[in-house]
Amino acid sequence: MLGLTLVAAPALSLKPPTPAALFSAVETAVYTADRARDELLNGVKRVALDSDALSAVSPSAYALDPGTTTCCVTGATDGIGKEAAVFLAKAGFGVILCARDTAKADSCVEYIKGQASSARVAVVPLDLSSVASVEAAAPLIVDAAAELGSPLKGLVLNAGVWPGTLQTTGDGMELALQACHIGHQQLTQRLMPTLEGNDAEVRVVTTSSSAHAFATELGLDDPLYAGESKFETNSNYGRAKFANMLFAQELAQRTRSSVVRSIATHPGVVLTTLFKELGPDYQAASSGSLSGKSAVEDRLAGIPALRSIREATPLKIVLKSPGEGCRPLLYSLLAPDLPSGGYIVDCALTDISPASKSAAARQELWDWTERWVDMKLGSAVQEEQEAAARVAAMDETNAAAAEVVAVEVVAPSDVE
Repeated sequence: MLGLTLVAAPALSLKPPTPAALFSAVETAVYTADRARDELLNGVKRVALDSDALSAVSPSAYALDPGTTTCCVTGATDGIGKEAAVFLAKAGFGVILCARDTAKADSCVEYIKGQASSARVAVVPLDLSSVASVEAAAPLIVDAAAELGSPLKGLVLNAGVWPGTLQTTGDGMELALQACHIGHQQLTQRLMPTLEGNDAEVRVVTTSSSAHAFATELGLDDPLYAGESKFETNSNYGRAKFANMLFAQELAQRTRSSVVRSIATHPGVVLTTLFKELGPDYQAASSGSLSGKSAVEDRLAGIPALRSIREATPLKIVLKSPGEGCRPLLYSLLAPDLPSGGYIVDCALTDISPASKSAAARQELWDWTERWVDMKLGSAVQEEQEAAARVAAMDETNAAAAEVVAVEVVAPSDVE
């Protein structure tokens, strides 16, 4: 989500850049500068007018009808995802909250119903960093929509993570790439028969970022940085958001003859817990901790104070609240006549980065993601079969052992 101040530094190289590489770097720099200028001007306008293009869209003109639509939101228990869920529920949409922490999601349901007592809300457990969890969640989402009384027509792929260090998921993939992109593509593909089965427009909204311009390639041959490329937090997050953008573009191409419209969006720089891992790292009760808490705990504890500073200073021009940050996402979901493949920033269509326009890159990413997910699912099935075989073999062994040790007790005959 952070797009104005952080710039990923290119890796140092002794080789002189090629003319093509130089042109690409200049093109990306110009794009980034233009977007930063636009966001600054839009921030001034937002604060001065206290309105945006979403405010001008009447509920009767929404692309999705609230009374006959269920929307599924990932990352719905905090930040812009939570605020978007509240907006949708209050507007009359059925809302499915997908969350790793179902207790937190249940609390979110209570919060939403406190805002709108008649809200139609359901919870589905989903861990986007696990292919098994995503596979299990897809049919639950379809069932939840049916229980809410309206078909699934809105899919908001919002969940994300910005790791401060290299982290690997249980599936063996870099955390940001799997949680931000791979899990979302897997979920979308599993839900696509349901989405395309609708007779009215469907929206799939992918939360990308202006940080997608940090990356010009994905490094799919070395996603864990085991080779020459080294992990760097900004570049890594940029790669994940670049993948989000390429996915949204490719989805638009693959569904161009269906009712599905794929829209990417950048929420802006939003004050949320996304940045909790960025900055100095220290453990609780260590010499680097003045409070006795860990670095992450200290940053989370500092958010309320930062909110107050934001409200009282010009910082709010460039730093949005979650309520403001969710509006480009909602505009992408609800505004009429948006083109599939569009990119929304500050509730307006905006150009994507030069590298994101590569048809070859988006097709390569889609195919690579499919292969990787299928491989992991195949491995999981094989592991289940092997585990079942081990249990069966153990049962047979135990049964045979029981036969061996069984002793027939015979009463001794009378001795004359």
